[in-house]
Amino acid sequence: MIFKRIAQKILPNNPGHHTGKLRIEYGSLLSQDDCEAILFFMHPNLKWGGGLNRAVLDLAGPELDEYLLTHATTPRSGEVFVLPPFETGYKALFVAILADWDGGNGFEERDLLDCYRLTVQKAQELGIRILGIPAMGRDKRDFPHIRFARLALKGLLERLDERMQYVKVMCVDHTMLGTYQTQLEKIERRTV
Repeated sequence: MIFKRIAQKILPNNPGHHTGKLRIEYGSLLSQDDCEAILFFMHPNLKWGGGLNRAVLDLAGPELDEYLLTHATTPRSGEVFVLPPFETGYKALFVAILADWDGGNGFEERDLLDCYRLTVQKAQELGIRILGIPAMGRDKRDFPHIRFARLALKGLLERLDERMQYVKVMCVDHTMLGTYQTQLEKIERRTV
């Protein structure tokens, strides 16, 4: 009986919301061989800024830019578009549209949550089992990285279920890795 009570405390209330489904790792998103699809973010103006975006465009080829400009004619913050993989080797690419952070006074948090929720939902609908996502929050968009990490993990976990094996959040520096791990631990402590 005592072991059953201990097991109940260790296991999360919702079996789809545990660390086995969400992995926080250090490294480059595009070097992950196990990912079937990846997510990257763009500003509503659809300019290819940032190192990850340029690397995705280089990998996919110029057809990706043409496709995006043709199919995302009036992108709004919080939207997610499913793109063909082109030359990337993935099953699909996801681009989430996110406007600049304005001190949290607008709809930034809602839009950020929507980006993650919609990405997981669309990936599961397409049968994607392993999704790679970049850890964000410390670039020129000026999102506070602790708040960004908390919202990102919340949005991912809200939609993640048994259809997906796991989501991998890739951190390019140790500060970001520590932030995301700490936020995930806080979420897990609240669900126990």
